Amino acid sequence: MSDISLRYRLEWLGVKMAVGLFRLLGRRRAATFGGWLARKIGPCLKVHRLAEENMGMALPALTAQQRAAALEGMWDNLGRNVGEIPFNREILEDTETVELVGGEYLDAYLASGKAAFFVTAHYGPWELVALVGRRLGARATGIYRAANNPLVEELFQSMRADPDYRFVPKGNEGARAIVKAARGGGAIVLLNDQKLNGGVPIPFFGRDAMTAPAVAEIACKMEVPIYPMRAERLSGGRRRLTIYPALDVPRTGEREKDVYILLKNINETFERWITERPDHWFWVHNRWS
Repeated sequence: MSDISLRYRLEWLGVKMAVGLFRLLGRRRAATFGGWLARKIGPCLKVHRLAEENMGMALPALTAQQRAAALEGMWDNLGRNVGEIPFNREILEDTETVELVGGEYLDAYLASGKAAFFVTAHYGPWELVALVGRRLGARATGIYRAANNPLVEELFQSMRADPDYRFVPKGNEGARAIVKAARGGGAIVLLNDQKLNGGVPIPFFGRDAMTAPAVAEIACKMEVPIYPMRAERLSGGRRRLTIYPALDVPRTGEREKDVYILLKNINETFERWITERPDHWFWVHNRWS
């Protein structure tokens, strides 16, 4: 602990106090307060301008009023996600307000005995994708981006901890977990919509975006199915996680071309979701430049 900077300690203290406040408020009020706070603070941040530019480029048909409403909804969704962090395990167990659609695809994966990828984006209540881990048990591994602050990272993982579902950070450890799962019949759950500087340029809303290729490379090489999944917020505080049929894996005989086509299909899937509900995607990603 002696090598932890004062800044990290202060950040950890602030996060821990916020988590304590959310717990005192309770699940519903914490989500409401988090959404309200994010709607107030978010538009004042520099990244809000980036979000405006991204949305204007990707969805030019939206009017200024529609963009403003969608961005307000984006901040509200993010704030609710933060406010719900202390209650994630409780939410995953709540069968009254959480709906799972497409569970038959999870059952098909289990019956096959083979590996599978379940991919999504930073869209809606994305922590809900852990439902896949709950359903599949120890065969599932979630790949995530670790917090820069190790103290905050430890706190977040203590709240996420699940004996039947393992979380592995992106990077070398995540890459090893993906390969191990592909070889051993495991399931990998990951968000594949962020920019990867060393990735492959793939069209996304009409412009090339550097996209992580590992999922498509392994799918094409080892015939691992890729199931898209989408988490959504519904009225009355309800949530829905939808698992879709596996994407077709191209077989052109040219591996590089197959990977490109599959990554393009994944991006096009995300495009459809985002176009339907632009308030659900986290537009502050520096996705194109």
